[in-house]
Amino acid sequence: MFRRKLGLLLVALILIAITSSAYASNSDKSATFKSSLISTYGIHLNKEQLPNSPEIVYGEKKQVQGLDVVDFTFPSFDGKKIPGEVIYPKGFKATNKYPTLMVFSGHGEMEELISKPESYQHAGAVGLAQNGYLVYSMENRGMGKLASMGDHLVLEAVSRLHGGSWYGDITTDALYLSAAVNEIPYVDKQRIGTAGVSTGGALSMLVGAIDDRVSATYVQGYLGTYAKTFADGTHDICNNISGILNVGEMWDVGNLIAPRKALYVNGEMDHFHIADAQVSYAKIKDHYTQLGAGGNVSLLSPRGVTHEFSTQVATDFFNKSF
Repeated sequence: MFRRKLGLLLVALILIAITSSAYASNSDKSATFKSSLISTYGIHLNKEQLPNSPEIVYGEKKQVQGLDVVDFTFPSFDGKKIPGEVIYPKGFKATNKYPTLMVFSGHGEMEELISKPESYQHAGAVGLAQNGYLVYSMENRGMGKLASMGDHLVLEAVSRLHGGSWYGDITTDALYLSAAVNEIPYVDKQRIGTAGVSTGGALSMLVGAIDDRVSATYVQGYLGTYAKTFADGTHDICNNISGILNVGEMWDVGNLIAPRKALYVNGEMDHFHIADAQVSYAKIKDHYTQLGAGGNVSLLSPRGVTHEFSTQVATDFFNKSF
């Protein structure tokens, strides 16, 4: 009996050792890929460390659909002041803690997330705030209030001179915003999420992958594969990150978010085709399952939905996640 128990104990210890070794190996692989991702995109981080919180300067206040919306700016890696807007939920009190979302803009202008429900972004930031969330958005370089910087593809070409990319620059801006949000006293640090469609979806995914303080990530109209989705000539060439396929695929980015909660949405009629998304999602789902967190990630393809932000789908996801 003693020998049998001893044998079972040895088997258990061996299994634990194998599992621990595999987990360590996966962790090392993830760390290596994250480092390569930051370098390949040209994300401006000092020794890959997340930035210190920049100072947010608040400006004018307006009302949108009965909610207070306040302009702000914050300095980014190069000193550029990035404009943003914060939408406060109804009945906001600075003494309370609020689940907080960073909703990133796609191609277009940030105002499409605030006051333009007719746009493909459907004023999604305000829609989420109406459901009780504190919401922060920012402008992308070369668009909206930053259009004076020049077309984003010109900015992309300039960034490439330094081995970077436009996406690397705006992802850095988004990480600076995240650093600022994490220092705001009425933000619930345990309930911080990211969301967006198109470029906003890409930023949501990248920030979720790099900043593990994000607990839930909503990505719409972006998931696919670098090799196929951006090789068919139907998408803006800013998505073609130089050298990215030398270091990994889009599912590797999604794997960095695991085991935290994530929802990927590619509408039935989206030109980011669901078939491409399914390829990456299968790899992401498998990784989550290996971590024992298969229930934390999903892929949806709502019928009749094109390349647009689905506010109610996002709201339902964050309500369940938080």
